Amino acid sequence: MKIRNLLLLIFVALFCFGCNSNKKCENPKPKYIFLFIGDGMGVPQTQLGDAFLRADGDSLDFMYFPNRGFQTTWSLSSYITCSAASGTAMACGEKTLVDYIGCDSAGNPLKSLAYIAQEKGKKVGILTTVPIDHATPAVFYAHSKSRHSNREIDQQLPTSGFDFFGGGMFEEPIAENYNMFKLLQDNNYTLITSSDSLQYVPSLNTKICVLHPNTRLDLEIDNSDDKFTLAALTESAIKKLDNENGFFMMIEGGMIDWACHSNDAAAAAREVVGFNEAIKKAVEFYNAHPDETLIVITADHETGGLALGTARFPYFSNISLLKKQTVSYNTLEGIFMADIDSNKFTFDDCMARINAVYGNYEFDQYDISKIKKAYDFTMTGKTDYSDVDVKKFYNLSASARNAQPRDRCSAIVTTVNSVFDEHAGINWTTFAHTASQVPVSALGVGGEQFRGVIDNTEIHHKIKKMLE
Repeated sequence: MKIRNLLLLIFVALFCFGCNSNKKCENPKPKYIFLFIGDGMGVPQTQLGDAFLRADGDSLDFMYFPNRGFQTTWSLSSYITCSAASGTAMACGEKTLVDYIGCDSAGNPLKSLAYIAQEKGKKVGILTTVPIDHATPAVFYAHSKSRHSNREIDQQLPTSGFDFFGGGMFEEPIAENYNMFKLLQDNNYTLITSSDSLQYVPSLNTKICVLHPNTRLDLEIDNSDDKFTLAALTESAIKKLDNENGFFMMIEGGMIDWACHSNDAAAAAREVVGFNEAIKKAVEFYNAHPDETLIVITADHETGGLALGTARFPYFSNISLLKKQTVSYNTLEGIFMADIDSNKFTFDDCMARINAVYGNYEFDQYDISKIKKAYDFTMTGKTDYSDVDVKKFYNLSASARNAQPRDRCSAIVTTVNSVFDEHAGINWTTFAHTASQVPVSALGVGGEQFRGVIDNTEIHHKIKKMLE
């Protein structure tokens, strides 16, 4: 009898364990879903951001989420994708052609996660640091065979009925017989263009569109308004969207990509850190709702072919050196343009500007010789390099090489960024996108489903299953 009783107890225990295991395998149903997309943010960019923070004893929170994996990014057009095709794959669950927005390869519209969430009674927020009609935000609310068809894309934003939009201004808000501000008003949206007004958003009874007066938020390295950041937009959107049916939010760190296109490591590091600050707002919300919230962080592709290590300084890294750089590539280029227009602009003037921006860093003679070549090319248009090398080192089009000195001054900025990054132990292989897999991190309800290597379309399918 004792043996029979013991066997019965073992059977019951195994049965109960099996039930509990099966419960964990059931389709999770998070009430609140955050999807963060770091545009251009590959694994090296996350490592760069983490190392940048660790210089001050901090770290990049999402790198240490319990669920980690990788995502493949290829499109139907090319193994190297663009934000439109990759964004469509994540938003709509189907591979498509480069430049297509929310459409399959035949141009047929696809339904995004945002519309699915809306149909399930959830509120929807779409946030970004770049123009609100840029590729990544657009794939969640629009359908177009070209990411460049701004008017077609823009007019689909108000009619989406989504509850909260936030980011940079429309590329072309007003034209002949076309006024996006009126369209927003006609569709019950309140337009906010001042960060000081974010505090009033939760009390407004309309749908919200918060747009920076410029077509993008300031790069973190240039930011003069700490209130108009992705973190501030995220916090405002959470307060506005929180409700008994839950919400779906897509939050894009869009200018990680822009900084990497410029091969500007200091700007890229700060953009990743700014992206992390927005994620912290979601984590704070998760801590208050741990059994109802899912946070997924990923990217659409990697940009720049970033490498943490250089041939010139092997076995050496000094990421904290990037903290000396005080403005972005774009700002420094604008400074040089004004200098060239307003005075003779000698090489001594050039180095004085560089020293001011890079914290009086002591460039060696090899660095200075490279900068001098770029300066000479800027002022004369002549160089010892071939056209291919000029394109590689200076990131200039053929038309710019034949234009005025102010159009060629990016040669100086590209060169000085390159030699400065080398001293920090950083290198770049391209000014464009790469086909590298990108990281995926997840926290919360259902987060374990994002482990391992998945395709970008699986981001859609996994979240869609949770919504349904």
